[in-house]
Amino acid sequence: MTVDAKILARLDELIALGRKVLTTRRAPSPGHITGDFIDVQLANQWFTSCLNLLSRVFGEDRAHYLRIKEQFPSYPKWSNVEQAFGVLLAAKDDYESDGLLSIKRLVEAELFDEFLEQAEHLLGAGYFQPAAVVAGSVLEDGLRKLCQANAVTLPNNPKLDWMNSELAKKGVYTKLVQKRITSIADLRNSAAHGKWTEFEKTDVESMLRDIRDFMAKHYT
Repeated sequence: MTVDAKILARLDELIALGRKVLTTRRAPSPGHITGDFIDVQLANQWFTSCLNLLSRVFGEDRAHYLRIKEQFPSYPKWSNVEQAFGVLLAAKDDYESDGLLSIKRLVEAELFDEFLEQAEHLLGAGYFQPAAVVAGSVLEDGLRKLCQANAVTLPNNPKLDWMNSELAKKGVYTKLVQKRITSIADLRNSAAHGKWTEFEKTDVESMLRDIRDFMAKHYT
């Protein structure tokens, strides 16, 4: 699953949870002048999850995050959730639009970095073969994003080597970079197919350095 798909899937989960919170609406007791209530525990869970996601995707200085935070008092009521829910719907719509491509790239860079840190942790623990698989997946997803950003029409299940070739043809990077990515792809394929005797820990160390350098140049 791509980074975009994961973020949109999480937004859909929070939209579904928001609808569930809204269904817990109940009127105040007779004689009490106040707004309608909702399940506070569920509302707090929903608000917290929304703010956590939006802070990472949009940033805490963006309207989506700030508008939802405004509606999150210590004891949220139905009207708070109703207004915040509309903002969440707008957040998903805006994320899907081209107007947030720069934000997407920043999010992708952050998540790519997290996965590379996982690979480095595996490598440090002596599991260099699985580290190669994780790192190779980061590179593959990064190439897919570069293809989309540079008008390269992707077939179903595009191969890493094919994307590498197309990006070099487009002039996104040099032939020298293409050759290094081909070498990395060969190592990744050996690891993915269990051919772990075909490379050593030092090969994976070099692979991780090269991938991190490549991602830093194209996702910052």
